[in-house]
Amino acid sequence: MSDGLQVIGVGLHRTGSMSVKAALERLGFGPCYHGMEALRRSTDGDHWLAAYEAGGEFDWSVIFEGYRATLDWPTIYFWEQLSAAYPDAKILLTERDPELWWDSHVRMFQVSAELDQERTDEERQGAKESGYAQVEEALVTVVMATFEGQVFDKAHCLRVFEEHYERVRCSLPAERLLVYRVQEGWEPLCWFLGVDVPDEPFPRVNVGDDLRHNIRTAMRLARAQTGEAVWR
Repeated sequence: MSDGLQVIGVGLHRTGSMSVKAALERLGFGPCYHGMEALRRSTDGDHWLAAYEAGGEFDWSVIFEGYRATLDWPTIYFWEQLSAAYPDAKILLTERDPELWWDSHVRMFQVSAELDQERTDEERQGAKESGYAQVEEALVTVVMATFEGQVFDKAHCLRVFEEHYERVRCSLPAERLLVYRVQEGWEPLCWFLGVDVPDEPFPRVNVGDDLRHNIRTAMRLARAQTGEAVWR
């Protein structure tokens, strides 16, 4: 499986993955798969759940055919299997100050809960029929498994955060891995990928209230993909 993914992002959520997705696509490593992309491609839910049930032993081309990069959930949960399946892919570990990450992590769950409460019965039924609900289930499943269900326990989550980053650093050769913060901009990312630095600002996406907007957009695109009639 040497063909296919060229960049695998293994940094946890809320570490700038949407901005990095935009940057990778600008640099020619697109399309880039992402949690928001998974929600938009609502038919992928069953594939992700099958990969989870199989312990990561899965034909990844079923999901990633046509993609050159991937970031965020559900990818993060399977980072070791994907790194082995695509041995020529560069591994990108986006990081962030742990305390700032924790605040954003909690906010992500708050926004998700608020949006779920706002959903009508018709929307819930449409989500189930379209497959959107299955993708949500897959995302929740791998996140809960990663944090052992303790997503609001700060000490536990910060420990998982630190252990994940340490495991990635210790598991991969230095020439294959870039530990990266979005505040560093284009230069280290372009050097790592062997491409020229664009003469434009580095993208900033999914910052603050953008999270709510992006989740709603993913749902709207899933509706368009499966047909509005399914959601009524």
